Amino acid sequence: MNPSWPEWARERDHPVQAFGKSEALDDLLVLDCSYASFAGLVAASFLAELGAEVIRVEPPDGDPARHFTPFGLLHADTGLGYLVEGRNKLHITLSLESPEGRDLLRSLGAKADVLIETFLPGQMDAWGLGYRQLSAANPRLIYCALYTYGQFGPRAGSGQPNADITDQALSGLTFISGFLPEGETHDPTAVPTRQGNWHGWTLGGLWGAFGILSALYARSTLGAGQFVDVSPAEALMRSTDGACAWWELDGWLRARVGNFDTAIFPYAYFRSKDGYVLLAAVMDPAWKALTALMGRPELSERYPTVPSRKDLEVQRRLHQELEAWTVTLTFEEIAAKAEAANRGLEGGVIVVGRVVDLPEVVKNAHYRDRGILSVFTDPTYGDLLIQFPFQKMSGSPPRLKWTCRRPGQDNAHVYAKHLGLGREALAGLRARGVV
Repeated sequence: MNPSWPEWARERDHPVQAFGKSEALDDLLVLDCSYASFAGLVAASFLAELGAEVIRVEPPDGDPARHFTPFGLLHADTGLGYLVEGRNKLHITLSLESPEGRDLLRSLGAKADVLIETFLPGQMDAWGLGYRQLSAANPRLIYCALYTYGQFGPRAGSGQPNADITDQALSGLTFISGFLPEGETHDPTAVPTRQGNWHGWTLGGLWGAFGILSALYARSTLGAGQFVDVSPAEALMRSTDGACAWWELDGWLRARVGNFDTAIFPYAYFRSKDGYVLLAAVMDPAWKALTALMGRPELSERYPTVPSRKDLEVQRRLHQELEAWTVTLTFEEIAAKAEAANRGLEGGVIVVGRVVDLPEVVKNAHYRDRGILSVFTDPTYGDLLIQFPFQKMSGSPPRLKWTCRRPGQDNAHVYAKHLGLGREALAGLRARGVV
């Protein structure tokens, strides 16, 4: 008897089996030279999860990003964000301010497949460590530079540091996030809202890793590496979907509409007896079925089509009607009613979900079962609840080997393996403040 599809997928994809399989990038050497920016850390983390040997290069006193953490909370002198993105990386210290330190990085760069950096545009080039210098000695090098404004353009030489809040603001996403006063369609004085996480850095790093992987694939054809210029603000701009085109084509400035959607309804959050639920019934048959569940069929008769429900004032009125119903029920009651109604639908479904807080995320049995959240015992930092790699792959899955390292923890190993430096040479470098 054939197993069910979930059973078949679990057998091949579950993370507990990852260590018995090959690694997609196990022949790559990556230098993570990012500084005070999680965009570079995130990009390197994805490569490290996929098996690359990632050498994290920090100043002798550690990267400032180690102390970007909620309200100063540290675990073993390391910030919580860094503990997530230090994964699987060998950590060395090296002063790029010193000529001797720059010589050492050139030597590492001559052997590397990938280098990632987040310095101000031109800084690495001024040190003789930019793409045009390193690629002369190593034509196969893929060099990824991540900076808010990119490496060229009117603002590239502004001297402004990488900042997630700048990435968010410049992308246009912040302007369309938040709420407008009741009855307004656009009010430039209404307060825009940043995303609650380092969204610009995270997406910038994700798309940076995508660019690196694309360049690695192209290298097999081109025979050479290339320069990858990623602006996290531009990466985040991709998440504004059709807002730019809307302005260009119609002159319509997309306004902040809170939890409404500019194109479809219902597609929003509603209060229930036990919290907030998300409710979507976008296709017309699903909308009709939902109004029948509510005992309000006249709503679908008055607003029968997707276009008839998209006006913001219509959405506000219908939201009040729907919430008057959802607030009388628990999430489980709403979900059961929707599931029963969906069995008789032939066009679309009523989608119901629960808006959960982080304690509920942590306790979620579904995430634990899929191996995405688990307590990991790290030899340096002890037991930590941490997000595991989210890609499930049957042949060459990503994996978590260790959580983090202290600054310079792998100096002896890395400098001996790649540059042949022994204990005495390393001690001399340390005495001179190079490592």
